[in-house]
Amino acid sequence: MELAFLNAVYASGGPYVCAYLDTSRDTAEPDRAMARRRRRVRETLAEQGADAATVEAVAAVAGCDRDIAGRHGQVIVASHGRVVLTEELPEPPVRDEAVFTALPDLMPLAVQHAPDIRYVAATVHSRPGPPEAPSDDLEVAYQAGTWPISAVAPGVCHRTSGPAVGWLDGAGQVADRIAELARSTGAETIVLSGITWARNTLADHLSVRWRKRMVTDGGDGHPAPEGRALMEHDLSAAFRDRLRTTDQGRLDLFRARRTSRHGAVEGLSDVVAALRRSQVGTVLLNVPLRFPVQLPVTAGAAQADPSDTDPEPYGALGFRGGPARAAVIRAAVRTGAELLAVPHRQLELDDGLGALLRYAGPERTGYFARQLRR
Repeated sequence: MELAFLNAVYASGGPYVCAYLDTSRDTAEPDRAMARRRRRVRETLAEQGADAATVEAVAAVAGCDRDIAGRHGQVIVASHGRVVLTEELPEPPVRDEAVFTALPDLMPLAVQHAPDIRYVAATVHSRPGPPEAPSDDLEVAYQAGTWPISAVAPGVCHRTSGPAVGWLDGAGQVADRIAELARSTGAETIVLSGITWARNTLADHLSVRWRKRMVTDGGDGHPAPEGRALMEHDLSAAFRDRLRTTDQGRLDLFRARRTSRHGAVEGLSDVVAALRRSQVGTVLLNVPLRFPVQLPVTAGAAQADPSDTDPEPYGALGFRGGPARAAVIRAAVRTGAELLAVPHRQLELDDGLGALLRYAGPERTGYFARQLRR
């Protein structure tokens, strides 16, 4: 997963206010609950010494996602009196958090973008009509997205309908539209749902290329709640523990390099050392997160490391002790590394962290040295 979308956050240089909030709309009186959250955010940040302009900038956008139904969260990052990032999250945080900090922790946000699979979802269902005059028409709804962030940031939902008796002929045109949407958005899979016979007819009209990448589901995915993705629950089931095709290739490469002890590192200290050399192509991260809370000073730099005096991206990556997640994600963003979130049951990493290297250094890393001593 590319992290370039986070680059603008670091342009101001801080300090920052970073807030993760539960802005769900599935509770009684959600507006009143959000007003209480805003008040707590103001009080918490004032106690931490945040300037009033930045606090008010955060409070002004907190809970502004009223058009999104159901359970969800929001992340807000602000600096010097203005919001530099706000985004809705498919999953709310376990608890609200608002901190005034030199370096914002964007790791939870990045993780909620994973596995970052581009898709087109399509469902075929009976067109709704009044009870006294039920319709015999079929309606197809289809939508492109990137899972899972599109669950709360859905794209345009396209709809087309026609009589069920003409579906055998009409399905070909609809399949062409779905395939074109998938091609133009760079989708790697099409997920079909709805009435079984109608869905199967639609699938038969897709090209062999898309049939090989197709996933079918028994749900009807309709209607989607306000502000939510079409077929959200179906997509959640289809993509559970799944990686993008390119990410699966990177995971396989990491396994191979881990075995050969060349071109990959593992564990917080070794990954940090590689990030400081701008050596990392992909950061691998275990999810759910099991991450050391603080970055050890010894992981920051050896005294003889020349990168202490080098210009960006080498010398100012924040590795001087402190919150480990915030420092690692910033280093990955600033050095152009990608992120690959890997479930623990697929691959267990030392400290929950590993890296594929752009080039191999001359030294043996701590992890591989330990393996050699066994």
